[in-house]
Amino acid sequence: MRWMRALAGLLLVTAAVTAQQGTARAAACSATLPQPDAYGITCTNVTESEQSDHSKLRDVTMTSTMIFQPAGGTPVINPLTRPITVRVYLPPGYDPDRSVPYRTLYLLHGGGDNYDTWTTRGDVVARLRAALFDGIVVMPTGGMTGWYTDWAGRTDGYFAPKWESYHNSQLVPWIDANFNTVADRSGRWLAGQSMGGYGALKYAATHPDLYSAVGAFSPGIDLRAAPAQSTISDSMWQSGAAILWQDPGEYRVNKYEPGSIFPVPDPVVQRRYRLENLFGPPTETVFHGATVDDWPAANPADLVTQGRYAPYSGKLALYAGDCDRVPHTPNGSEPAPADCGYDTTRTDGATGTTEGVLGAYASEFDRTLTTLGVGHRYCYTRAGHDWSAWQSYLVDFLTYASGTAPPLCPVS
Repeated sequence: MRWMRALAGLLLVTAAVTAQQGTARAAACSATLPQPDAYGITCTNVTESEQSDHSKLRDVTMTSTMIFQPAGGTPVINPLTRPITVRVYLPPGYDPDRSVPYRTLYLLHGGGDNYDTWTTRGDVVARLRAALFDGIVVMPTGGMTGWYTDWAGRTDGYFAPKWESYHNSQLVPWIDANFNTVADRSGRWLAGQSMGGYGALKYAATHPDLYSAVGAFSPGIDLRAAPAQSTISDSMWQSGAAILWQDPGEYRVNKYEPGSIFPVPDPVVQRRYRLENLFGPPTETVFHGATVDDWPAANPADLVTQGRYAPYSGKLALYAGDCDRVPHTPNGSEPAPADCGYDTTRTDGATGTTEGVLGAYASEFDRTLTTLGVGHRYCYTRAGHDWSAWQSYLVDFLTYASGTAPPLCPVS
C-alpha cells in the first residue's frame, strides 16, 4: 500500500506542476498581449528573445479552431486542435503606444519549412536591417506541405487543415488586436518563397482587401503544369498535413484499394486524388496541347487572367532564377530574354519542379501582367532555388515596396 500512496503523491505533485505551468503560460500571454484569446485563436505561451540590433523575436504558441478540423469521418488524433507557433519580429524601439502605427509584413515559408525558417536559414533580421525596414514581420506556421489552402478533402486520419482561413480570417485580425499595426490593407505586405511564394500570390489574389504589396520568390505559379502536380502529389504522401516532420502517417494523403490497406498503385489516379483533397474537384482544360486538370480558383496563372492582381499594380514583385546565360543584370522592368532558356513545355520528366521550370512560368506570368497593364517588378537571375537568392530577393522587394525600386535586380 505504501507504493500506492507514493504514486498518489507523485500524481498530485505532477498535477500541481502541470497546473502551475499552465498558469505560467496563461500569465505570459496576458502579460504581453492585450487580446491573447480572440478570433478563434487561443494563446498558450509567449517567449521573447532580443537580437544584437535590439530588435525582438516574439514566439507565440497558440491553438486555432481551423487547425485541425474533422473531415470525412472520425479523426484518429486526439486532441484534434494542434498547437502552432507564430514568430513576430518587433523592430528596435518598438512602442506599442506609438501614435504612428507600424506596417506589417507577412512572410510565408516554403515546403518542408516552419515558422522559424526565415530566421534560422534566411537570416531575416539582417535582411530587414539591410532594407531599412522598420515595421513588424509576422512569420506564421503554414504546415510542412499545407499549400496555404483550406483543404477540400482530408488526410488518411480523417482531419484537415484550413490554412487560408487561419491566416487571413483569424491571424491577421489577431495580430492587429495585439500589436500596434496599421490595421488596413495599406499597412500590410505579403511575401514568401517557393511554396510560400505560391501562397503569397494565392492570398493576394483572393484577399485584396487585406494586402497592398506582394512579393513572390521562386513561386509555384501554374497548377496545370505536370511538374507542379507531381511536386504537390509527392508532398501529400510524404508529409500531407504535417506540421513537424515527425508527425505520423495519418497526416498523409493516399487513395487505397477498396477494402485494402494498400494504396492504389496508379500514379495518375493518386495524383488526382491528392490534389482533389487539397483544392477540390478539378476542371479539365487544354494546356500545351494536352487535356489536364486545373483549379482556376487556386491557380495564379488563371487568377492573373481574371484581373485579380490589378489592385497591386506598382506593388507586385516577382523573382526567379536559373537564367545563368543572361548577358546583363535586368532593371526589373524587362521581359526575360531568350538566352534564359525558359520553356513552359519543359517538364524535367514531370518528376517535380526545378528553378528552371519555375523561372519559365514566372516569365510567362510577367508577360501576362504586362499585357494587362499591371505595373510590377520582375527579376530573372542566375540564382538557384536556395536561401542566398531568397535573402537578396527579400531585400530587393522591401526596398521596392517602400517606394524606391533598386536600379538593378539582384545578381543572384
